[in-house]
Amino acid sequence: MREAAFRIQRKITESEDAMHEIPVEAASSEGSGLNGLCNAGAVAPRWHAGVIAVLLVGLSVLSGRQAHSNSLGAHHAGRYLFGIGSEWVLLLFTWWGLRLKRVRFTELLGFRRGLQAFAEDAEVAAIFWIVALVILATIGLLLRAARLPAPDKTLMTIAPRTWLEMFLWIALSLSAGFCEEFVFRGYFFRQFTSLGAGIWVGVLCSSLLFGVSHGYEGAAGMIAITAFGAMFRALAIARRSLRPGMMAHAWHDIFSGAMLALLRHFHPL
Repeated sequence: MREAAFRIQRKITESEDAMHEIPVEAASSEGSGLNGLCNAGAVAPRWHAGVIAVLLVGLSVLSGRQAHSNSLGAHHAGRYLFGIGSEWVLLLFTWWGLRLKRVRFTELLGFRRGLQAFAEDAEVAAIFWIVALVILATIGLLLRAARLPAPDKTLMTIAPRTWLEMFLWIALSLSAGFCEEFVFRGYFFRQFTSLGAGIWVGVLCSSLLFGVSHGYEGAAGMIAITAFGAMFRALAIARRSLRPGMMAHAWHDIFSGAMLALLRHFHPL
């Protein structure tokens, strides 16, 4: 009897110890989130990131010159198709870099499975987008106060004019939402963070590159887009997933194109 009682007491003690150990492990796992990002290695060779960065800056300079020469307003459908193709070629080249380091594509996405997780991400994306609009509006007022020219005229020029162009614009917006979030908030963020300068330096550098790659929007537009990129990365850190940012990015571009198309229709240039 005494031996049986001793065995039962021993099992209870072991069970209690196990119950106390589980939360400690979970807490240490959760608390290491940001530290894990800081200590994460590069997801592709450094030269690969350099090639992409140079291409992005070069294309940005070219688009900026086209904006100044007023040549953006022609051939909307062809321009949208070229943009869609460019987004997916960029993503494909990025994926190739991941393959060189044997990094899985899904490792950077952070998608959670299930309809409930998708709905939660959509809700977060909607709230984020509304807050981001307020912040962007404030930044726009500050830039106007600093007398930096706004890219309104350029954006009106590239806005869709027909139903076909609107369809292509939506396809372009969806492509940009997925591809650019993966490349800038996923790939480049990890590349810059792997240099060991800290997580927020990674946020800053990847956001600056994101802003600089939109040369056709001018100086004011690039500043605002840099801030927008930093907000997207902060969202990805908070949610540990790129999906909410992809949703908000795509919706923002679709909404902007639709509003610009309406403004152009009622107030033609």
